[in-house]
Amino acid sequence: MFRLLPLAVACLLHAAVQAQEQFGVVNGNYDPTDAVMLNPARIAGQWPYAQVRAMGAHLFVWNDLVAMTGSEHTLAGEIQAGIKGAPSVGLGVRGSFHPDDKEGFVQVDLNGPAASVALGKGTIAAGIRARSCTSISGVPTHLGRFIYEGLNYGPQLGIRYHDQAVKALSAGWAQIDLSYARILHQEDFGMWSAGATVRYLQGIYGAGVQFDVLDYTVIDSMRADIHEATGSYGYAAPALGAGQGWGADLGVTYERTLEECERYLPHQASTGCDPMGYRYRIGMSLIDLGRIKYGNAVAGSFSDAQAGFSDYTAVDVPDAGAADSLFSGSLDRWTDRTELLIGTPTALSLQADLRVVDKVYVALDAVQQISGAKGTRLRRPNSIALVPRVEMKRFAAAIPVVLTDDDARHPSVGIMLRMNDLVIGSDNVLPFFTRRDVRGADIYLALRWTIFRSPYCRGKRKGRKHLQPGSMEALPCLIPE
Repeated sequence: MFRLLPLAVACLLHAAVQAQEQFGVVNGNYDPTDAVMLNPARIAGQWPYAQVRAMGAHLFVWNDLVAMTGSEHTLAGEIQAGIKGAPSVGLGVRGSFHPDDKEGFVQVDLNGPAASVALGKGTIAAGIRARSCTSISGVPTHLGRFIYEGLNYGPQLGIRYHDQAVKALSAGWAQIDLSYARILHQEDFGMWSAGATVRYLQGIYGAGVQFDVLDYTVIDSMRADIHEATGSYGYAAPALGAGQGWGADLGVTYERTLEECERYLPHQASTGCDPMGYRYRIGMSLIDLGRIKYGNAVAGSFSDAQAGFSDYTAVDVPDAGAADSLFSGSLDRWTDRTELLIGTPTALSLQADLRVVDKVYVALDAVQQISGAKGTRLRRPNSIALVPRVEMKRFAAAIPVVLTDDDARHPSVGIMLRMNDLVIGSDNVLPFFTRRDVRGADIYLALRWTIFRSPYCRGKRKGRKHLQPGSMEALPCLIPE
């Protein structure tokens, strides 16, 4: 059982692929199907009349325990050499042992069809996504040493360690999102909007081990003692419908508009065929509320348990059943369960967007995870991003600068390009072009179809009639009488 602790964390760190927030694209005014994921209120009064996403994907790799490093090639050069069949020129792995708790994250997003349509002051949106998330948190420096060097790491043998809130959780699920946002108040140059997303979650797999308390000593290269352990573990085998749950996002925005907005009605010929520009926009949202319940899991809990291992090198954990047998057979205070609950990675997000000049903006985004140190809620990284961008109907470019998990020593710089309805970007491109240590890499893409103007604004009426020059046909009246 003792050997399982660093092995579980190490395996998850090796797979540390995590979707961050796609900061290069979520601030865009012509990107409602992406912006709704960070703040559902953003689609209220959206600039395009409608948008349909055909597909999208996002991968991000980051952790602060190990880094790929090399002095001869950039990461792009190493990849190119590998394609040509040339031998490696020295990319290796080294540990990071600053006196901080180590963390890693896994999330892969496959974004299926989605649509967003403006209906005057209100906007509706719906979409399908598949997500896989892993979060590792609370790994102290000495446990990081054991993970990197092995349990027989000499300088730490014979020392008693007392750790708290060490967690490694993973879950995969499909979700169906339904969103609604509305402009609530317009007065002078101020416009308030609110929005919400409700989602159905279908779990595909779930796994985790957490230690509220872990007091242990690795005595030598074979023996180890656990003096006290309190926590839980669980595993739900991959299957469609392995778990079910519900989730939600909530958000509000305020815009300081360039013109008086009291009569503004988006995408109506009387006042709203051109989007209402703003001097600045401020938003706040609570994202990824929810949890998934796996009802047929191999799970258990332990409290104030103890165990001794005369030869931890002989411990073999090939599958969940073996792990369950190891926990139940080694710990003296153990209770089995068949239910596993995993919470989605809840966070509070703040967004600010400033118009510098026409078509040039600078956004500042912050995401703060709010999952507790204890419990089985997935964690997402804390992030702060500064995102200057140029934005037009058919083209946009952004250069996000991101601090991940408050790591000011290793900021990432990315680039995003939108060409018509094709989006490709990354929030971390420096590892591909510099020789800096590689702790993460990132890429996202999307293919969409955007309708910029509503039927009203294109001159269409009921019965597919078109407005003729000089016609006396009445336009929709904004204000009764």
